[in-house]
Amino acid sequence: MYEVVAKGGVVFCIIIVCSLLAMTIAIQRWWFYRSIAKEDKQYMPRLEQVVAGGNTRPFGDGNGPLSRLWAAMQGCYTGCDDMAVAAEVVLDKESLRLEKYLYILATIATIAPLLGLLGTVLGMIKTFHVAALSGAGNPQLLAEGIAEALYNTAAGLLVTIFCIVCHNHYRNWSARRLCLLEMRVKEFTRLLTRGENSSGW
Repeated sequence: MYEVVAKGGVVFCIIIVCSLLAMTIAIQRWWFYRSIAKEDKQYMPRLEQVVAGGNTRPFGDGNGPLSRLWAAMQGCYTGCDDMAVAAEVVLDKESLRLEKYLYILATIATIAPLLGLLGTVLGMIKTFHVAALSGAGNPQLLAEGIAEALYNTAAGLLVTIFCIVCHNHYRNWSARRLCLLEMRVKEFTRLLTRGENSSGW
C-alpha cells in the first residue's frame, strides 16, 4: 500500500484523505439513520399503549425525532393550529438533521474526479519531462510517471462512484423518512385528540 501511495504522488494522498472523510461520513450517517429506523419501529406501539392508558404527557427519551415531535405537539394540544405550527417547526429541524453532512459527500463526488485528472496531468508531465531529459531509453522512469497518472485516475473515479452512490442513497432515505414523519404528525394529532376527549380536556 505504501508503494502505491508513493507512486501516486501528492494528489493521490489528497484523494485518499477525501476517501477517508467520505467513508467516515457514510458510516456515521448509516448509524444515524439506523437509530432513527429503530426508534420508529419501537416508538409507535409503545406510544399507542401509553395513550390508551390515558396518558398523553411527553413520552420517550427525547433523543429521537419522534419523541421530539410528540413532545412539541403534546405541549400545544389545546389547539390543532398550534399543534400544526409546532409540528412544522420540528419537521424543519429534523430535515436539517437528516441531510446533515450530505453536502460533503456531494462536494467530494464533484472534486474527486478533478483531483484524479490533476494527478493524471501531473503524472504525464513527469513522464514527458523524463522522456525529454533521458529519451525513451529508461523505461523505469517513464513507467513511474505513467503509474502516477493511472493511480490518480483510478482513485478519483473510485471515490467519486462511492460518494455518488452514498449521497443518492442517503438523500432518498432522508426524503422517505421525512415523509414518514409527516405521516406521524397526523397519527399524533389523532392520538392527542383521542387523549384529550378521553381525559375531558
